[in-house]
Amino acid sequence: MVNALRKYIVGFTLILIFTLLLIQVRWIIHSIRLQEKIFQKTVTLSLNQTISNLTTDKRICSVMKECIIQNTRVLEQQLTSAGVWEQIHDAIDTELATYDINLDYDLYIVKKGADSLKTREKEIKKGRYYSQCLKDIIQSSDYELVVRFPTRSGFFLEKTGLMFISSVVLIMLIILSIIYIFGLYQRELRLAENTRELINNISHEFKTPISSIALAANQIRKKRVTSEEKQQEYAGLIFKENKKLQHMVESLLHLAAIERDEFEYNKEKFDIHTVISEAISTMEVFLWEKGGEITTDFKTEPSVVFADKLHIMNSVVNIISNAIKYSEENPQIKVRTKTENDRVHIELEDKGIGIPAKYLKLIFQKYYRIPTGNIHNIKGFGIGLSYVQKVMEAHNGEVRVESEPGKGSTFILIIPVSNG
Repeated sequence: MVNALRKYIVGFTLILIFTLLLIQVRWIIHSIRLQEKIFQKTVTLSLNQTISNLTTDKRICSVMKECIIQNTRVLEQQLTSAGVWEQIHDAIDTELATYDINLDYDLYIVKKGADSLKTREKEIKKGRYYSQCLKDIIQSSDYELVVRFPTRSGFFLEKTGLMFISSVVLIMLIILSIIYIFGLYQRELRLAENTRELINNISHEFKTPISSIALAANQIRKKRVTSEEKQQEYAGLIFKENKKLQHMVESLLHLAAIERDEFEYNKEKFDIHTVISEAISTMEVFLWEKGGEITTDFKTEPSVVFADKLHIMNSVVNIISNAIKYSEENPQIKVRTKTENDRVHIELEDKGIGIPAKYLKLIFQKYYRIPTGNIHNIKGFGIGLSYVQKVMEAHNGEVRVESEPGKGSTFILIIPVSNG
């Protein structure tokens, strides 16, 4: 019920945020369109007033009429030489300045349908242009005064620039926040699911060895052991199950350290081969139980590293433990070492079930366990690889994995060698 309510709240919140974004975008578009309409009306009023002012100047009207009648091909040159073109510009500038428009513009006089001016007419119509009929000046409606603003966007940027930029930045920040929050929510869901699975696994894994130890101890305590051989068998069972409990307790201690992100590292110089051998010896009980075998091929020279011996050994133990658990039959594990670019490579190869490619990037996440259909058929807490990755990063190293389903996996631990 709580999880369902949480999902509804998150979904409703996302809907509200997206609605706000939509309103904001529509408001920006509306604002720009409004500015365009204001600009259009302003320019139209300016041109109307310009024509009205020019109409009162009889000399300009006479010169323009005469130039148009004589030769429309060189109309602009004729008007320029007569000083009329400059007066038209000044009149338009004055009117536009009244409305605080100080933009550069191109000025044309165009005759409708004239072949000689069709090219220019097409050029004008490629952009925004504003026109006003010259009938009041030359007593002919065939000619238009046309104004085009190549830098028209500068007007809108000046009027709405700060508002537009701030709105765009705000929208982008909100979108990024939504993506981040959604990612956090998905991560929390996965973490909650993995935590529930962890608790189930802990309960299951502790129950079995504790029951075995209790049964063996009870047999010995009640003196039901009839022979020395049987006593050794029960003692061996207690030793083996106790070893498993120790291993699980260490895993839980690692879990607590991962939760606090607190690890203490006591770095020292040691032979990496010695530590690997100790790790293998630690896992011999589990290996013999499944009839497995570990072979080694140590080629690291020199083999001395400067690192935390305990954490490096635990990292190797974790990889070997996974190799044993994820082998369907007798585990066959190869441990190799080599040196590349002043870094020791510890390669642990198994012939287990392998890891599908889609899970390779997830296996180092805390609590993550590859789905197997039954959460108890392969034991584990899902913290080993996360711990290994943290240890490698603390040593300026890294952990890599190569795997193919059905053929096995190879984990590579890489740590710098000692500088002498």
